[in-house]
Amino acid sequence: MVSSRTVLAKRMLLGDGVAQEPKRGAALVMEAADEGDPEALSLLATLTAAGVWGVGQSWPRALDLLARAAALGSVDAAAQLGFIGESPERFVAFEPPVKVCESPQVWTAERFVDPALCAWLVAQGAGKFKPALMREASTGNSAALASRTCSDFVFDILAGGVAMLLLRIKIARATGIPPPHMEPPQIFHYAVGEEIKPHYDFLFDGRNAYGRDGTYRGDRLVTFLLYLNEGYGGGELEFVKAGYRYKGRAGDGIFFASQKDGKQDWQSLHAAAPVTSGEKFILSQWIHDRPFAA
Repeated sequence: MVSSRTVLAKRMLLGDGVAQEPKRGAALVMEAADEGDPEALSLLATLTAAGVWGVGQSWPRALDLLARAAALGSVDAAAQLGFIGESPERFVAFEPPVKVCESPQVWTAERFVDPALCAWLVAQGAGKFKPALMREASTGNSAALASRTCSDFVFDILAGGVAMLLLRIKIARATGIPPPHMEPPQIFHYAVGEEIKPHYDFLFDGRNAYGRDGTYRGDRLVTFLLYLNEGYGGGELEFVKAGYRYKGRAGDGIFFASQKDGKQDWQSLHAAAPVTSGEKFILSQWIHDRPFAA
């Protein structure tokens, strides 16, 4: 059972129904962890792996905290340890991606992660999916559009845990772009008939800065997609102008560039075909040309 102190700490870290006070929340997490609360230990492992909110960064300590949480009964911590295996370095290793299309530039990274990790990621979003929104290029604001009928779940740092932090490092190594350039990762869920019609992932119109303070001028450079399940009909990723289609299995990755030679690549027009049976879950990680601050 999660202690009331841990529940409050988590809400303070995220500003969930209370004023966001991350450093105070982190202090409460440490207090609860010192008292042996397994969920607080698991949360502290995440904060330690990330090195945020006054908690010193250390992978060995993060894994030790995760192991202590698992030993005290945290199912979530035990699951993450199972994915990570013997060491973080082994987790982030992968086979070299294969370039499958030149215009736009597209690479596949098959067998990128264990399907068991995929199932865990899907479970993190259970009951939390909302109608997916589309960012409007000139303002950066998001709105529901008829061209995107799926739903999504956006990870915060706590929901992703240590496993997500390592996954983002693995994606960074595959694409050659560091984690600070990444937007918060999210899962898209497609029920039967749901789709995303042809669109581009780039955002910046070249004139109007956007973001929280209205000064961000960055743009999406790469999109990395991780297939989280299989066994559904339809749902292929299609690059409309190139005539290239792809459908991965659970654990397979694919990524593509939205820019070429420093300019938006209009060949990168792509779509997610309607699902015809079953349901589809896919992780999307958008990566920018500079540290993300929008």
